[in-house]
Amino acid sequence: MRDAQSEFSHEELIAIEWAAIHAWPALKNRDIDGWLWRYSGGGSQRANSVSPIAFHGTDVEEAIDEAERLYFSQSAASRFRVFDTLSQPADLDQRLEVRGYKITESVLTLAKRVGACSSPLDVRFLDQPSDGWMEVYLSNIAADRRPAAPSLLALVPQPRTYFTVEVDGQVISTGLGVRCGNVVIAECIGTRQEARRTGGASRVMTALEAWAKAQGASIVALQAVTTNFPAQQLYAALGYTKIGGLHYRVRER
Repeated sequence: MRDAQSEFSHEELIAIEWAAIHAWPALKNRDIDGWLWRYSGGGSQRANSVSPIAFHGTDVEEAIDEAERLYFSQSAASRFRVFDTLSQPADLDQRLEVRGYKITESVLTLAKRVGACSSPLDVRFLDQPSDGWMEVYLSNIAADRRPAAPSLLALVPQPRTYFTVEVDGQVISTGLGVRCGNVVIAECIGTRQEARRTGGASRVMTALEAWAKAQGASIVALQAVTTNFPAQQLYAALGYTKIGGLHYRVRER
């Protein structure tokens, strides 16, 4: 997959990360000298980690101590999103490694400029997730994420739209688009297991881009686990390119 980071300004890369945080809210949030501490319980790493892209404090180690104190008070592991280029300070990854934080998962940030496209006729736009949408979405996430998923979805802000592709009255593919400023984040892209490789997810992504254009956004972005090779192939075929990466570092109490 081509690396397109140079095609996006630093300000756009920051905006995409804030949009990704905005699109998947956490149940609890705290500011730590510009870092955003988030906690929701369950298995969502994004909604249970520190986003460290805006640090304005004077003592990094003290800020890490505060993040740990907050997580440990919830009987949770302390977790940070660590970016290839956006983390502040730049040596955060090394500081966390020294403290015993382990890397648990790597993620690619993918994006494209919104182009001219129209929504496929068989994609439905929904204000709320239908039962079929929820069934397919939950089937595509880890079991430890399922209990908290409805609560997190209820917090997803407007403007946002849920997408489905149905065959014979059954939902086979899902998606969620959330706009934040000039960026639309694609979430919850998935297909029923027996219907995979039939083009449902591709049609959802095309509809999502058409919705983004109608919303006045100029960038569509998403974050995908590095080891999810079928997803990487899908997004590459649709014109998405890598604009950055991150990994999670975790420390148990």
